[in-house]
Amino acid sequence: MSKVEAVSRRSSQLHAPRLATSVIGFVLICGLLGMLAIWWPINQHAREFEARVETENAIRGGKALRLAVSRALEREWESLQAVAGQIALKEDAEIRAFTDAVVFAGGRVAWAGLADLSGTIRVGSNGLREGTSVSSAKWYRRGLQGPFFGELTSSTTDQAHDRRDVLNISVPVTTPDGEIRGVYVYSLKVSWLGGYVRAAADELGLLAYVVDQRGRAIFGPDQDAQLNLTPASLGSLSLNIGSAQIVEDENGVQNIYAVAPELAVGNAPPTGLSVVVRVPPASTGQNVSELSVAIWVSLLSLLGVLGVFAFLFTRHFVRPLERLTQTACEIAEGKEPYPEEYNSSRESERLSHALSHIQSRFH
Repeated sequence: MSKVEAVSRRSSQLHAPRLATSVIGFVLICGLLGMLAIWWPINQHAREFEARVETENAIRGGKALRLAVSRALEREWESLQAVAGQIALKEDAEIRAFTDAVVFAGGRVAWAGLADLSGTIRVGSNGLREGTSVSSAKWYRRGLQGPFFGELTSSTTDQAHDRRDVLNISVPVTTPDGEIRGVYVYSLKVSWLGGYVRAAADELGLLAYVVDQRGRAIFGPDQDAQLNLTPASLGSLSLNIGSAQIVEDENGVQNIYAVAPELAVGNAPPTGLSVVVRVPPASTGQNVSELSVAIWVSLLSLLGVLGVFAFLFTRHFVRPLERLTQTACEIAEGKEPYPEEYNSSRESERLSHALSHIQSRFH
């Protein structure tokens, strides 16, 4: 072999990695790949599981909120029906006493009144709107036919310049023998209903909206609340079924919306309103993040154990082979090293004996 070939061969051998380095590197790479193989499916399953749990919680929260609001509305219906049942045969003065008491009791009713069969307000709370024709009002026309929950409107209060949003509920006033004498109406304060919904939603840790059948928010968690429902959620409103959707907003944040259709679930007539609850983004993803941290801590600990194992393995099994290799190279170069005896493995033991035998043959 020429000198150039010998130098070339030695150079190529120097570029080859050490066996100890290869073993440790192989163990660490396999450990990292194993960590990813373990973490990825667990993380994905945890996210799906959390989303499913949050969705179910949102649906249950929406139903609980709807039940609470429905009970509050039902009390107003019972009050309205009780008053209407008492005033059929009473004089205007007595009706006015009932009507004024309704407005001052609880602060939930902005205005109450009785319209006769001609469509004229005969008695209004605090004398407001008396003599006004309401024959074209929806609450009056529908109220002649039976209990009615009206749409959101603006109504004048006892202050002529003060107008507020109200929801009109009305029932026919009938005599004991079934004769209709007029329509009695409560104008419920939307501010009261909105405050009640917000307070109940806060107790449940949700953001709540009340929407009409077209998905338009009547009120929400704050004055600037915006609600963008998906077509599937809008469809669930018209089909009167509950649903939940994970919706990503324009900022890439995922929100969970749950629809609880039809606000009234008791004896009150259909309202045409629905409750939509939204799970705040801050409440989702936290458990998965904590689980991911715990998994990574465990996996890194496992990687550390593998690193220690690889170090001990190379020290006990690979290092004797490296030393015997060095001894073999020295013998090949004509030196006379003393081959050490290693019994850490069968291969190192046989190689030690072979080198001793080779050295004895040359000398």
